[in-house]
Amino acid sequence: MAGSKMTNAERITKLLEMISGLDEAGMKDFTSSFIPHLTLVSADDFETAANHHHPPRIVFGYTVQPEHCNRMNNMHGGATATLFDFCTSLAMALAPSSPREATTPQTDAAGNVADDDSSDDDEEDIIKSWRRLGVSRTLAVTYVRPAPNDAQVLIECEQVHAGKRLSSLRGVMRRAKDGAVLATCEHGKVILDLADVPVPSKM
Repeated sequence: MAGSKMTNAERITKLLEMISGLDEAGMKDFTSSFIPHLTLVSADDFETAANHHHPPRIVFGYTVQPEHCNRMNNMHGGATATLFDFCTSLAMALAPSSPREATTPQTDAAGNVADDDSSDDDEEDIIKSWRRLGVSRTLAVTYVRPAPNDAQVLIECEQVHAGKRLSSLRGVMRRAKDGAVLATCEHGKVILDLADVPVPSKM
């Protein structure tokens, strides 16, 4: 995002911390039972790194929990869809600022970008990331292999396209030990008008 010195990994980590804080304050939702078991593995710094993935990618780690399994002791299809919904949505936080929020970097006479005074932990930047996650329009999941209880999996999430209002995201769930594909998803989202989205209270 324009004006932010945080890496994308730091930004996603802070978003997860903010969501965990809401859970601890009693503001739980349908995804709350996944949060304690989700870890950030990597996040592309595509705004600054020349060798980033294209499309931008973020990877989460997760261990299948008993409460997310069906009676066959495999991860329930609804739980898989919920996890994909949450993880791919966080990939939206990798997007550069929208046209309404973007600013033109200031340069000196030599063309160098001037330093700004934003802090590495700019809370407003995190809140803007959270508000840009939008709402789902479509979520299509293809189940390839079962994910048994206690299996360690990786959820790779790609930002295929992010426009002013609409975005397309893609997710692949893999078995951590050998990379076998367990499920895939295509996720379409719409970004709400930021003026209409409530700002979470500062914790």
